[in-house]
Amino acid sequence: MRGIAFDVKGNIGHFRRPDTTATQLTYPFITPTAAKGLVGAILGIEDFVTADRVGIELLQPVRTVAQQMSMLGKDAGAAFNRPTTIELLVNPAYRIYYTGEEYTEALIAALAAEQTVYATYLGAAYALTKPLLYRVYPCVEPAATADEIESKSVVPTAMIGRLVVRPDRYYCRAGGYLRQYKGGRRFEQSVDFLYEKDGKPICFVPGREPVDFQLAAFGEDLICLV
Repeated sequence: MRGIAFDVKGNIGHFRRPDTTATQLTYPFITPTAAKGLVGAILGIEDFVTADRVGIELLQPVRTVAQQMSMLGKDAGAAFNRPTTIELLVNPAYRIYYTGEEYTEALIAALAAEQTVYATYLGAAYALTKPLLYRVYPCVEPAATADEIESKSVVPTAMIGRLVVRPDRYYCRAGGYLRQYKGGRRFEQSVDFLYEKDGKPICFVPGREPVDFQLAAFGEDLICLV
């Protein structure tokens, strides 16, 4: 099947962790469900549910800042200013890899024509972004698992049997990402990721236990798909 990669970037981003209330913390990078939500916005599908898979590459170092914002309240329709502390991502940029049988061809056509139906943003309406086509891959196939794999994408921790540590890497773990959107604001399963803070590739030996993730070859690059 074919695959596609497109880039999104902005000055700020915010992918709110659902377990935070008074102070709204963000995941350190775009979530798989938000990446698929971008595809739904591009195609004009409001409640976007798909079995297609995505991989995420960091194009900028992960940086955050805490900012107090005055949010508009919704109490019985009366507007008021509600000071809220929000953690924001600074200059986020990602390459989204996408493949599957359902919407890949429609996504290729839309991005090639530079068309989107709905506005696209990085987790919040005040963090607008414009998806830019990076590359179309004529054939995306499952990659053979070798003794060592080097991937440009973030890696689900369940795929890692042993991490091959490099001295110039700064490894981080991010947990509690919602994995599957089932429609009607319902989600199933969660996934934990290992990522390199500056977006450098991660080298690892795959685990022997079967997992419901895929390692796929996008051209010369190996990408972990969720």
